[in-house]
Amino acid sequence: AHRHPELVDQTIWEAFEAERPKLVPYAGRFDGFHAVTASVSKTCLVRFDNNRYSVAASAVGRPVEVQAYADRIVIRQDGRIVAEHPRSFGRGDTVYDPWHYVPVLARKPGALRNGAPFKDWVLPAAIERIRRKLASTEDGNRQMVDILNAVLTDGLPAVEAACAEALGH
Repeated sequence: AHRHPELVDQTIWEAFEAERPKLVPYAGRFDGFHAVTASVSKTCLVRFDNNRYSVAASAVGRPVEVQAYADRIVIRQDGRIVAEHPRSFGRGDTVYDPWHYVPVLARKPGALRNGAPFKDWVLPAAIERIRRKLASTEDGNRQMVDILNAVLTDGLPAVEAACAEALGH
């Protein structure tokens, strides 16, 4: 038992037990995170704790607040969430959300084939089948980019249903 540094006639535990009845439970919500300000690279990445996390393409060039929770990273710009990822505890990891890069594909549709954010991207089955069909056509990348942009405006369920219907004909 360690002695209390100020109350020398008590142990730390004894001092705590004496104070316990006076403690008031915290009734509010505890949102425990470590926050830092970071910049967004032109490749839509934010560096935090030796790792990089993607953010929405619209966030490029302006500062963001990185909120590091025990299990996840939330990135905000002007109070709005521009990214949320599981937290990586590795070193030098890059955590991508391919949807962050879809608006950029309008300028670089070829990145869909071999861009790092799109490697191992698992799309819903109907959209993936359309992607494979379009891959063999001359303008397939651009058509696929249009489909992916439709997801951003119309939602994934609607576009997935449209792709499934198109495959049915």
